[in-house]
Amino acid sequence: MPLLDTVVLFGTADSNDPHHERAKRHLRRISEPEVYLATFALLEFDIVMKSRGLSFEDRMEKHAILLRDNPELDRKVAGISPATLYLASRLEEAAELEYFDAGVAAEAIQLDGRVISTDRAFDLVEGLTRIW
Repeated sequence: MPLLDTVVLFGTADSNDPHHERAKRHLRRISEPEVYLATFALLEFDIVMKSRGLSFEDRMEKHAILLRDNPELDRKVAGISPATLYLASRLEEAAELEYFDAGVAAEAIQLDGRVISTDRAFDLVEGLTRIW
């Protein structure tokens, strides 16, 4: 089960993003039975929007558009557990990953070891394959 990373969400949401079209194609894959969105990716997407000063209404609109265009997202988000957080903490140290990257990597490793992302940080994680 490949997991979609945060870059797919940001690429899809921003028509000026250089990866916009490809990100949209990857996000449409959410309808495939084996493709899921990483929980950490969804949280990072919202937190970054909030930190960039987007209002409640603007954030709600971005999420509503994502859900409208990809209704499968309502049920296709990978779950996390204490084991996920344990592994994420370990990856933060061992692979020197940022917090959210470590979380996405941990989720992907627990599934099938594949993550859909442009982020080359994932290339440093043993047992993880980055797809783009």
